[in-house]
Amino acid sequence: MMRSTRTPLVVSAPADTYNARHMEPGTEVLDSLLRQGAAQAHVEVYHWELHRWGRQARVAVQVDRPGGVTVDDCARASRVMAALLDQADPLTSSYLLEVSSPGVERVLWEPRHYAQAVGKLIQLKLSTAGARRGRLVGATDTTITVDLEGTTVGIPLVEVERARVVYEKEQGSR
Repeated sequence: MMRSTRTPLVVSAPADTYNARHMEPGTEVLDSLLRQGAAQAHVEVYHWELHRWGRQARVAVQVDRPGGVTVDDCARASRVMAALLDQADPLTSSYLLEVSSPGVERVLWEPRHYAQAVGKLIQLKLSTAGARRGRLVGATDTTITVDLEGTTVGIPLVEVERARVVYEKEQGSR
């Protein structure tokens, strides 16, 4: 088996208008089709990425809805999205479509993701202070508030390099 040493082009596309302005040129049609397919499947796009290796492409889409998504939800969204992509052909190449849930330890990409995670334990990688873990107690479009071992700290989102929810076993469960 031969492996390519070429670095793939990765286009990360956000799931709302806050990040739409950060989209790579030419991906607006793809974004629109993915959102249309998600809506038809009764889910919403949480996040998506386009990875290109030469003439091949991989579209990785995370979908969600209140209460979470099932495997059947992901399969339905995949079928609808694939039909729309095949019809419109925005990639002009062969592609692999992957549709999944963001999972319980989901990455927080956008301000709305932080707002949805208020009250949860999160792991942060900050540009100014390295890795931190704390409870997310507040979120706005520009800042998050985190309880770090009893000290409440406001952190501008521009300083957050990466953030994800940390799974916590429920009290009393085995």
